[in-house]
Amino acid sequence: VRLYYSVARAVRFSQPAPTPMEATAGIATTPEAMGVEENGWVLEGPSELMPKEEVVAMGPAMPASMPALRVEAALERPSTTAEAHELAAVLSVVAPVVDSAARAPLRLVAVLDKSGSMRGDKLRLVQQTMRFMLRHLGEQDQLGLVEYDTTVKVLAPLTACDMHGHEKLDAALARLRPGLQTNLSGGLLKGLDLHRKGVGVARALGTSMQRVRFGNTYRCSSREDAEARRPLGVRPPPSSAEQVHEWTMELRFESPEDATLVRKVRYTLHDSFANPVLEVIEPPFRLTRLGWGTFTVKAELILNDGRTLQLEHDLTFGPPETFRTVLLPLRPPLPSVHALTNPAELEEAVVRSTFLFTDGLANVGIQKTDDVCKAARGALEELGDRRCTLSTFGFGIDHSAALLQGLAEVGGGIYSYVESEDQIGQAFGEALGGLLSTTHQNAQLSLKLTPGVTLARVCTDFAYERSEEDGAQTVVVEAADLFAEERRDILVMLKLPSAIDTDSDQVLGHFCARAFSVVMSRSEAVGPVELIVRRQESVDIVESNPHVERHRSRYLTTEALSAANQVARQGQLAEARRILSEAASKLSASDLGAHGDSVILGLIASLTDCQNDLRDQHQYRSVGDKKMTCMTMAHTQQRAMNLEATDIYGTTITRSMKSYFQSSVTR
Repeated sequence: VRLYYSVARAVRFSQPAPTPMEATAGIATTPEAMGVEENGWVLEGPSELMPKEEVVAMGPAMPASMPALRVEAALERPSTTAEAHELAAVLSVVAPVVDSAARAPLRLVAVLDKSGSMRGDKLRLVQQTMRFMLRHLGEQDQLGLVEYDTTVKVLAPLTACDMHGHEKLDAALARLRPGLQTNLSGGLLKGLDLHRKGVGVARALGTSMQRVRFGNTYRCSSREDAEARRPLGVRPPPSSAEQVHEWTMELRFESPEDATLVRKVRYTLHDSFANPVLEVIEPPFRLTRLGWGTFTVKAELILNDGRTLQLEHDLTFGPPETFRTVLLPLRPPLPSVHALTNPAELEEAVVRSTFLFTDGLANVGIQKTDDVCKAARGALEELGDRRCTLSTFGFGIDHSAALLQGLAEVGGGIYSYVESEDQIGQAFGEALGGLLSTTHQNAQLSLKLTPGVTLARVCTDFAYERSEEDGAQTVVVEAADLFAEERRDILVMLKLPSAIDTDSDQVLGHFCARAFSVVMSRSEAVGPVELIVRRQESVDIVESNPHVERHRSRYLTTEALSAANQVARQGQLAEARRILSEAASKLSASDLGAHGDSVILGLIASLTDCQNDLRDQHQYRSVGDKKMTCMTMAHTQQRAMNLEATDIYGTTITRSMKSYFQSSVTR
């Protein structure tokens, strides 16, 4: 099985496969122009041949160096008979490869199970993984932390991952301790609520913040030294006090450059001083006095750009020094940010997600699967334009795969089955790699058919809508978000009418796609591409397009896994084994299977692997249910979900992050 998986990864669904699509609107339509053999298949025209009209951007023009979204279309055969029949097609949208530095900011909330069963290595590895994850988040990112057992607690609201934020989040993770039961619904709803609250306006506006330590040093002078100094108070000290306390106010900047941004500091002292208001013009803006009591010192920072910042410090005697760290916007706001009148605009082109981790069943709060999913759906809808994706991570044998799958489907995320403790790091790493490489959100694939051509079936679990106008049918598929290099391939079955003219080309329809580019902060549309087939009285028997056949096989596998798992949950293991065995036999008997196609062999290996986990109820409940649920979702969404069988959908970034976390997060 592992051999099949490793071989299949080398081919992958995302490898360019030949198709019988001919493109129009300036794209080459002849074999010579496309650079292929006369009898070859064409997946798409080379990108440099695509006309500018193919990319319709909403907003400023896209830089020439920025790779664009692209669409591909493949028909089952380049020519077909004249009588009415069905023809398969695959519609694809493909995300570009982008520079890792050109990514959208991330807003991530991690909801962590700390129930009693998490005691020991599990919780320690979760902490280690989260700390390692924190290293990959920068100042533009925000991370929130929620812990739950019987009760729910926010360890950290959404916090900017600058130096100060890293320290705060690391300290929060250090406070994780195992607890009692599992209030999964409470933890999840609290985590989703953090997206609604967001962060303070200053952070949301992207204002640059500098770290400054503000406070006082202290020493107790001898009576002789004190008497030798000029009295500074207008009133003598109380009889119970002595004027021997020497203190110095000071601002300690993290860098010398930050100190140059402050023109002067105006201190306001207690009114018992002869001169209670004083200005200091030289960094570190020290002010030393000898006094007899404590009070609140006020400091007004006058910046070079004319702004003023207010600070207060409770003067402290005893310790040699008492300082606290404050974050101050010493640098002027960026012009582009300063010009915005609606701070919410800054949050549009961000990637939002929630990670839910658990190793057990919900036994506190809302516990029924349908009720938890309903609550999550309502909470997500209430987020409005701050809606996030929701991904779930189920560890070990005791969690409910049905619940975590349902939540992931409601939230448009993934369900990752974490079979052992050693996989905790790699599961989080793979998922984080995807979020950090998100290029497009809310991808839509649209196919408008020529009147007379109708849609027989749309073979996908993605949501879609069908409509008809003036005899022309249209289907729009909601394909969710795309990571760099990812693709969504939608198998459709078209019903062709009888051809009036034979030995001629027939335009079946036009295919296009659109999505919001989080890198470019605007919508992007690509297409249309024409689907054209040759209608003839008789057609020589030729093999189906391998690209279409692979996705037909993927759909067959997905349907078999889903059906087998459904009956297995009812205790019918023999029937579940029969369903998987029958699907594996069909794949083996296909042309690609007979020729040893690596992708087909990988799908057969998945089915065989799951069959082995149906040998008895214990193995199915412990492993089989979770593995089949995860595989079904991965094949449906075409996204890697930790299991080796799903690596076929991995991208360069998700695979590298998975490997990196796997080697770095250890017991």
